[in-house]
Amino acid sequence: MGQILSQPETEKHSEKDSDKYLAYGLSCMQGWRINMEDAHATILDLYKDSDEKHDHTAFFGVYDGHGGEKAAIFTGIHLHELISKTEAFKKKDYVNALKDGFLSCDEAILEDEETYNDESGCAATSVIVTPSEILCANAGDSRTVMSINGYAKALSYDHKPMNEGEKARICAAGGYVDVGRVNGNLALSRGIGDFVFKKNADLPAEEQIVTCYPDVIEHKINFERDEFIILACDGIWDCLTSQQCVECVRRGIYERKPFTQICEEIMELCCAPTSDGLGIGCDNMSILIVALLDYTKEETLDQWYDRIIKKVDEHDAQVKAHNDTDAAAVAPEYGPISPPYNDLYKEIFGELYDIGQQANNDLRSSGPGGYSMFGNMGLRNGVRAMDDDHDDDLDRDDDEGLSSGAISLQKLLSSNVITNENGVIYLDSSSAQSLLASFGMPTGGSSEEEDEEEDGTVQKHIEEMDDSESS
Repeated sequence: MGQILSQPETEKHSEKDSDKYLAYGLSCMQGWRINMEDAHATILDLYKDSDEKHDHTAFFGVYDGHGGEKAAIFTGIHLHELISKTEAFKKKDYVNALKDGFLSCDEAILEDEETYNDESGCAATSVIVTPSEILCANAGDSRTVMSINGYAKALSYDHKPMNEGEKARICAAGGYVDVGRVNGNLALSRGIGDFVFKKNADLPAEEQIVTCYPDVIEHKINFERDEFIILACDGIWDCLTSQQCVECVRRGIYERKPFTQICEEIMELCCAPTSDGLGIGCDNMSILIVALLDYTKEETLDQWYDRIIKKVDEHDAQVKAHNDTDAAAVAPEYGPISPPYNDLYKEIFGELYDIGQQANNDLRSSGPGGYSMFGNMGLRNGVRAMDDDHDDDLDRDDDEGLSSGAISLQKLLSSNVITNENGVIYLDSSSAQSLLASFGMPTGGSSEEEDEEEDGTVQKHIEEMDDSESS
């Protein structure tokens, strides 16, 4: 069935390493996709082959390929090398080193005899970590977040064609956005490779329809608050919000699981029980956790675990103390951990399913979070995918489809709200709300809006922590 397997490939490839500054664990899984197109880089010391004196400088990256694996693999092998060769890097100007390195990666792909005519591309999110700061460069819809006392802080922002700034650049370069995609095709607006969208000879690389030019966010490390970094591809973020992912990692830490095991279990949490539906949970998956060890106190990894566990216990104590009083609601100083993974799985995919259980093609659900074909559009649960046994559904009147809890697939397709590409159904969330309104249904909020609202609430809490420390 197109790019989707009949059963997911769940073999996982994991790695871990550490030094006195950092500890990391990574895992990746092919999942339902017919090919594995993700790549990554984990470099504990970018200066390891240099004789000059330097501060500890690590590099981590996750690269989510599309249209093939060549661009992602090339980026995983060479991006950090290209960054370290820039003049800016030699001057320890890491912001411009990252920007120049991303641009150089596109140039290097075009100059390589094995990739110069390749049409694949990749989203790229990467970080340079020094003893005092983190610098995150991002192009595309992979994502990097940081846990600050258990609350998620965005170190990158997704580049989607419907973002106003992205759409303006796309249109100015001669492109267009249709069904939430660049020229009706690509679901992200920045990335390495994708040279079919970079052919305007009159424009610099930064102004092409699709650009590899990254946004760079800087973060000064505070070991009292800063816990770990998560880098992951959208196969994870399609299923979990940034805050949920932080809480899932903290649950694993609270249970003293190794980082590789936490990564593997989060991928299992995000792997759909069936390939039907909107394709959520059917992507390649890669996730990387980087722990920030307080080297100023010679903190060991075991002591780091103790530090996080203590914060979780204090969160629970604060919540209990608040519940025992009539005090006004105040966000606890420390964030929570997630529910047990299997409970969260049921929230995402429906009460019928457990982690690791492969379902048949009947998507009927029981309860909130049901994995219905249109579950992420805010519709009621109980909508079934139309298979060979229910072809008569296509002949029903649109209004009848509404009253019976199903929506005409023909109307959805004709409205350009969903598209079918290589066996995967894609939802244009920007059009979903107007379509729901045309059906006379409450529109609610999109999953992206909910994630943004959650991130805004968490960010406000982090800013309040900053204010309290500075006062």
